[in-house]
Amino acid sequence: MKALEFPTRHWLPVFLCAAALLLLPLAITEHYMLQLVNLGLVSLIVVVGLNFITGYCGQINFAQAAFWGIGAYVTAVLTLHGVSFWLALPAAGAATGLCSLLLGVPTLRLRAYYLAMATIAFGEIVQLVLVHWEPVTGGTSGLRGVPAVSIAGIALVGHVQHYYFLLAWCALALWLSLRVRSSKLGRAMIALRDSEIAAEVMGVDTVRVKMLAFALSSIYAGIAGGLYVGTVNYVSPDLFSNAQAVLFFVMLVVGGVGSAVGAVIGTVVLTGLPEALRFLKEWYMVLYGIGVILMITFLPDGLVSITRRFKLRSHLKHSGAAPAVDATTHAELDLLFPQQSTEPQASDKPVIEVSDVIMRFGGLSALDGVSLSVARGSVHAVIGPNGSGKTTFLNVLSGAYAAQQGSVLLDGIELIGRRPNAIAKAGLSRTFQNIRVYKSLSVLENVMVGAACDKSSNHSGANVGDILIGTARQHAQEQGMRDAAYQALQFVGLAAFAARPAGSLAYAQQRLLEIARAVATRPKVLLLDEPAAGMNPQESSRLMETIGALREAGITVIFVEHNVRLVMGVSDRITVFDFGKKIAEGSPVEIQNDAKVIEAYLGRPRRQGAGNDLGNELGKENAHA
Repeated sequence: MKALEFPTRHWLPVFLCAAALLLLPLAITEHYMLQLVNLGLVSLIVVVGLNFITGYCGQINFAQAAFWGIGAYVTAVLTLHGVSFWLALPAAGAATGLCSLLLGVPTLRLRAYYLAMATIAFGEIVQLVLVHWEPVTGGTSGLRGVPAVSIAGIALVGHVQHYYFLLAWCALALWLSLRVRSSKLGRAMIALRDSEIAAEVMGVDTVRVKMLAFALSSIYAGIAGGLYVGTVNYVSPDLFSNAQAVLFFVMLVVGGVGSAVGAVIGTVVLTGLPEALRFLKEWYMVLYGIGVILMITFLPDGLVSITRRFKLRSHLKHSGAAPAVDATTHAELDLLFPQQSTEPQASDKPVIEVSDVIMRFGGLSALDGVSLSVARGSVHAVIGPNGSGKTTFLNVLSGAYAAQQGSVLLDGIELIGRRPNAIAKAGLSRTFQNIRVYKSLSVLENVMVGAACDKSSNHSGANVGDILIGTARQHAQEQGMRDAAYQALQFVGLAAFAARPAGSLAYAQQRLLEIARAVATRPKVLLLDEPAAGMNPQESSRLMETIGALREAGITVIFVEHNVRLVMGVSDRITVFDFGKKIAEGSPVEIQNDAKVIEAYLGRPRRQGAGNDLGNELGKENAHA
């Protein structure tokens, strides 16, 4: 685990930046420039908040300026009526949080662009309300004479005092943002951005996570609005337009989406650059726009990606040759599954019971009345020609598809109609035919997303408040997930890669990472969709050992595979699909000699000795798959 430690020398740039920021007012003599810096600090809080929903979750939000305006007006109205600023400020955050719920509940269940359209409309509505609700907002004239912020009875006056006041709030905003990023919630946000369906089947309630991210984003903007009006003592509607919302969005994109540091860089650049180019008069906006377009074109991951590239090159330079994949450590499963490993599987009742499942896509029946049972603690293979409905079957079991008819029971619990995250929490996990690792997370963080699905005491209980405050319960949760994830990585032999970006792993290693992530959920049933795809014979042999170890730990494995050697070598029972129907089921020996299976694969009636040739023919099928 030493590779995961944060070296002390990395804090040096942080201390240097902090010292520079504390001394900055001494270097700025013009009041206008210091006022611009203060506005930039307020904008920074807004952009850091935007990073939750747009950067971490990948949802496009153009309502940030509207939330900023709501926070500013709530604070102004309350303080003008005699309410303390320190009561008005949380009221502003609560008001914007409530607005985000009203806006997010009907839109965040849909595709990302619905949120973008809804937030644009919301921004226009807020602008119209601020202009025309004159008895409350003052209309186009705004509200003047807002009381100054007081701390311990001392009112803040002058730009320098406001600068240090806002700087402290920015530091708090960034610190809380980094706490969320390094938590279960932050990893869930990034996981759903990289692959929403892969996050769902690991137990992530993606709708809830997006709602939390949207609420945090709006609360940040609302607090920033309260701070803004408390320092300038005036508010008018012209600043809270959709054009300003686009500017906030561009700040995040230019700096680097998904990075709190990128939010800082983007805010600094786009706050200071227009002022630096004003000497060009009418041409400065043209050059400013061209510069932004070029930057987004050649640095699509933002300015912060420059430092990431240097870090990656340095890491590759000093790391030397890539570590070899360790041997499978079966003992780690005893730690992950102590009860399954020690208790006999006495129940004769199938763990999975599938009855008359029908799954149609338009007029095509991908599954046509499929029924089968899977014995507890067994390895059950599902094979068939391409397009026979194998992956569709796994998608129905895991909740990615909702079958139109039939029943799927997991230990008596009906799965059809449940969301994938609920099915994962019920004890079913899976991997994918097309690899879906979370490339923005490290190898260890990938598996920690799966470990968060486990309901054991060390992995659950901490809420958003615990994360923001950093309670003992939250620390225990993090340590529990980290330990479980590391054990799963040791099981598949990837522990040496724990600190690496998941996207830097080789293809076969990413498949092992998916298995480790699924195993970390501690499932009763594990679905593997073509786990040997892209593996060489040695890697396939090792995969057979891995599946055998899972069976020994009491985990039921259902897998789809074209590699006949793997199927015949590790399966207890095999089900064969053809054109969405189950055409055969039995032991590996029975399947090899089944006339219907031979005909489905060879496309001709059975002849003498065909059963002996089936393995060769299926091998050809595998080679062309």
